[in-house]
Amino acid sequence: MKKKMCVLGVAALMAALLAMSGVAQSAMWVGAQLGGNFPLSTNLDINVPGVATARVTNVDLQPSVIGGAIIGYDFVNSGFGAYAWPDWMKYFSFATDFTYNRLSVRGDQTVGFTFNNVNFGRHNSPFPNLRLDGYQLTWAFLFRAQYGFMPDSETPGGRINPYIGIGPAILFSGFQGNTAVNVALVVEPGIRWMCFKNVSVDTAMRYRYAQPSWDSDILNTNFTVKANPLHQLSFLVRANLHF
Repeated sequence: MKKKMCVLGVAALMAALLAMSGVAQSAMWVGAQLGGNFPLSTNLDINVPGVATARVTNVDLQPSVIGGAIIGYDFVNSGFGAYAWPDWMKYFSFATDFTYNRLSVRGDQTVGFTFNNVNFGRHNSPFPNLRLDGYQLTWAFLFRAQYGFMPDSETPGGRINPYIGIGPAILFSGFQGNTAVNVALVVEPGIRWMCFKNVSVDTAMRYRYAQPSWDSDILNTNFTVKANPLHQLSFLVRANLHF
C-alpha cells in the first residue's frame, strides 16, 4: 500500500510540475536525438617523421546511424531557470549535446595516391577485403537564433520555429585502437515544431567540420594519419521536453 501511494505521489508531483512550468516558452529543455550520418569523401595524410609522407585521396567513409542527447536553455522569462531577460533575447538560445556515430572505411574502392610529393594517379585499393572500423563522439556547444511563427494561447512563442545553431565542438575519435581528441566546428539549421505546450520535435541537418589525426605504431614505426578534412552531414530528428 505504501509503495502504491509513493508511486501515485511521484506521478502527481511530475504532472503538477509539467502543468505549472511546461509552457512553450520554458527556459530549460532536454531531448533525445536520432538520425543518419553521411561523411563526404576525405583525404588521408600519412606522415612517418623523417622518412616519408603520403596522401590517399577521395577515400569514402560509410554512412552510419547517429544518436545522442541534448540539453538547452532559451533566454525567456518563464519556466525552470528563467530570468528577466530583455524581450529581444527570446530569439536566442544555447544548447550542448553529445552525439555518437561509427566511422568505417572499406577497402574495395578506387583512391588516389601520392608518395613523397609524387602523384601516382588513381588505383584500386590493394586491400579489397580490408575494413577499418572506428567511432566518433562529439561534444558540441551551439549558440542558436530562432524565430517563431503561428503563435497561439498554448504556444505564445510560435508553433513553428526555424532556427540556426553554430558553435565549437570537442571530437573524441578512434580507429583500430588509436584514439585522438580534436576541435571541430558544428553548424545546424533546423525547424522546431511545438506539438504540445511542453513537448517539441526538431528536424535538423547538422554539418560538422574537423581534421582529426591518429598516432599509430606498427612494427615499431611511429606515424600519423590525418583526415584532411573530414566533412560530415547528419540528418536528425529530436524529441524535446520543456520544463
